[in-house]
Amino acid sequence: MKIAIDLNDVVRAYTAQFASYYKRNVDRTFDTDNVDVWTNDLREVFPFESKQDYLEFVYNDFAYEIYGCAQTMHKNTGSRLSDWCKEMQDLDEVPELCIVSTGEYDKTIGATHFFLNKIALKIRETHLLLKEEDVWNKCDVLITANPILLTLKPEGKVTVKIDTSYNVETESDFSYDDLMDFMNEPDIIEKITDKLK
Repeated sequence: MKIAIDLNDVVRAYTAQFASYYKRNVDRTFDTDNVDVWTNDLREVFPFESKQDYLEFVYNDFAYEIYGCAQTMHKNTGSRLSDWCKEMQDLDEVPELCIVSTGEYDKTIGATHFFLNKIALKIRETHLLLKEEDVWNKCDVLITANPILLTLKPEGKVTVKIDTSYNVETESDFSYDDLMDFMNEPDIIEKITDKLK
């Protein structure tokens, strides 16, 4: 069994970092504290003058700040994830783990590697992908907040949804408030294995 952990809004506080840099550099009057993030396509939530302005903001002007300098979703996410990987070494069948991230392009790739290095993540396999449809070729189980990835799930695979304001209506096999809750769930690997059968 191969488990993929999506970065954005699961490990990396992507939406919060995006909002912070949007307010600081695009519109200082934008109320980021009360914004309704109803979709993970943030160009629909945060007004940009054009698609090109959005792309410049994300992939050029602030790629390092948004992708590399973001905080983790929880203060101890990196160390807890490393501990969780060690705990799985005691299982009869040790699952393979990998990190996935979609929408990775140009400068975001180096910034994401910086983020992973910064949190000292000890997962060897990383897939920084441009297209969401490429994720499911990399895993049997996906832990994600991304509603598109959840809806693209092929038959015979398992989804673990990390709840956010933009994926409330999206179905999944398992659902948790955050990655910490998932990792602290007793016997979660056995439950996932049963679901894969």
